Amino acid sequence: MKTTMIFPYRPNTLGNRFEGTLLRLGLAFLLGIATFCNAWLAEARVTRFVVQTSEPFIGGAVWGTTGAYERLRGMALMEVDPADPLNSIIVDLDKAPRNARGLVEFSTPFFVLKPVDMSSGNHKIYYTVNNRGNNPGALITAQTVSQVGDYDLYLRMGYTIVDAGWEGDVVATASRLAANLPIATNADGSPIVGPIRIEYADRANGTFTSTLEGNAAFRSYETADTNPAHSTFVVRDSAQGARNPIAPDRWAFGQCPTGPSSFVPSTTDICYFDGFRIDKVSVVSQRYSKRINCLWEMCSMSSVMVCASS
Repeated sequence: MKTTMIFPYRPNTLGNRFEGTLLRLGLAFLLGIATFCNAWLAEARVTRFVVQTSEPFIGGAVWGTTGAYERLRGMALMEVDPADPLNSIIVDLDKAPRNARGLVEFSTPFFVLKPVDMSSGNHKIYYTVNNRGNNPGALITAQTVSQVGDYDLYLRMGYTIVDAGWEGDVVATASRLAANLPIATNADGSPIVGPIRIEYADRANGTFTSTLEGNAAFRSYETADTNPAHSTFVVRDSAQGARNPIAPDRWAFGQCPTGPSSFVPSTTDICYFDGFRIDKVSVVSQRYSKRINCLWEMCSMSSVMVCASS
């Protein structure tokens, strides 16, 4: 079942292009152990690294001739110049809050696996580029050698393994890295509002509610108008099938895990009183308080993978 929603939404972070900037920075120079891979990276800069935790990795397990590793976790604080032409592709960056220097600040959590004795390593960084913030190879939380899996090869080869959050719409957890990106607004401080369309094609039968994004691991675009009559909700039998409108009194913005009687209003969830079906396509179109976003392809995720240290 596929469902489509169109509604107005409220932006709450700078999105994928800003995420791409964060990714290019790559934290490839964490702790002063690597150099920039691209000259233009100097247009955005890290202002501070804060190492929050440091612990022996897997209880001090030895990895070949490299020896033991330690795991560092912390936060990297950064800033970017909204007046720099190189940053003009970041949608609505000019509408983000600025510090006293006129720069836009953001931050991201990072983790580093480094040899305890750096002289025994190969003096190279392996920047893993996580998938939507997810725990790369379980390295953030691994407590046993078996949990390290194929990454044991890189440890035995002496790499320093680094990763950081780069996507701003994922929900941060102890094992998920999510960037902390600023909220853009209109000049008067009001939310930026625009249209959005969302499809749901994998809701199990008997499901009455969902986050607007459709996946609890991601932050939803917040609706700017909770009146269903000002949005559209249609259900189709197939992706190209006829659109069957759902009356405004048969759905609402909110949570209803067991049906209409359990309804609680919300700006980030949808409740379908008659229940979603897995053999249908549901589509919601609404106005939303816009999170700043751009084309995924603009992120250029592969620009920093492995950099040699100086």
